Amino acid sequence: MELRQLEYFIQICKSGSLTKAKEELGVTQPTLSQQIRVLEDEYNIPLFDRVSRGVEITEAGKILLNKGNAIMNLLEEARNEIYGRNHTSRETITIGCCPAELEYLAPYFMRFHQKYPNILLKIIDAEDAENQVLEQKVDIGITANPISDASVISTHLYRQEMALLIHSEHPLADKASIPFRSLKQMNSIMFPEQNKSLIEVYGFSCGFTLKSIIETSSTSVLIQWVRHGLGAALLPSSSLQSLRDDSLRVVKLEGQAPCWDISLVYLKSVPMRPAVRLFKQEMDTYVRIGETG
Repeated sequence: MELRQLEYFIQICKSGSLTKAKEELGVTQPTLSQQIRVLEDEYNIPLFDRVSRGVEITEAGKILLNKGNAIMNLLEEARNEIYGRNHTSRETITIGCCPAELEYLAPYFMRFHQKYPNILLKIIDAEDAENQVLEQKVDIGITANPISDASVISTHLYRQEMALLIHSEHPLADKASIPFRSLKQMNSIMFPEQNKSLIEVYGFSCGFTLKSIIETSSTSVLIQWVRHGLGAALLPSSSLQSLRDDSLRVVKLEGQAPCWDISLVYLKSVPMRPAVRLFKQEMDTYVRIGETG
């Protein structure tokens, strides 16, 4: 079987008739019919039933279609990877990322760079990634904000939950988890400024106001403050997964902890360059593997 024959076969399945398929493929109908006959002769079984309104795929044809689509997808992945590794001109992908997620996503950005060294990643802080995408200042945005403009496509990457980071000598250090309402009794809570509204709304729904003694966009600063015994910090649980420090303890929040969804966004009307499409595919794979691993 030749690849061309498989392409012809898949297009006929999509079109539902040889007439429509030949127009899509730019070949004559006799050529198309001949190639399908060669394919059917090779498998010694009909792939289509000829009906008055076109063709209907047989059970054998369905098997070939399923496997054929898988083959074509693998070939597309190979083309993308070869493009990323061997493209002679250095391409740049501009990414607008909300600051709160930069530390968590940094290893994934580095992994992409190592795999595709000819693609330059230009990453900028973007509190409002949607507007950056709309104004075409970035190719892709990564944001926790809901998307309001229909011309921006949003694909979910992962969910962030808050957890409590405390010093090992804190009274709650021996607890694996606590109710969110327990935070009401703490006098020295700290949290990232970009998560302030989310935490305040969640606290209000629980009947109290949670005020922070320090607000910063730096997760590392908050961790340092906790390490020095200056309070407890509410931080994204993903940023604490790799934390290895005997002086610190991570306490989960029981029930539905404050959380937000991180999405990758891009402009619908702009054709996606191969390098940008490759980054989108790789990021989705990296993050999902990271969540399950």
